[in-house]
Amino acid sequence: MTEATIMIPDNINLKKVSDEIVYKAFNIAIRKKKKEIERELKRVETKIRKFEKKYKRDLEEFEREMGDSLKEHDDWMDWSFLVETQKQLASEKQNFPEV
Repeated sequence: MTEATIMIPDNINLKKVSDEIVYKAFNIAIRKKKKEIERELKRVETKIRKFEKKYKRDLEEFEREMGDSLKEHDDWMDWSFLVETQKQLASEKQNFPEV
């Protein structure tokens, strides 16, 4: 669990700020970040599908059978980066609580 510190301007009366308001603010921030991750994950997965369609195989198969051409090597670098990014984003998404 990560501890968060909130800086509140002096002109805001803390006695008027209830726990419920702070809770709602955190929920809004969490939902927004989760949606950003989901949008990026969708974008990455679309690009991965384009490579899978182009080569008619997944990355593992492509790695076993790829040739020595510069184009295939460039595609492999881009594709493998996308797959790693997909794994990281999926992991990040799972770490968010349901709100």
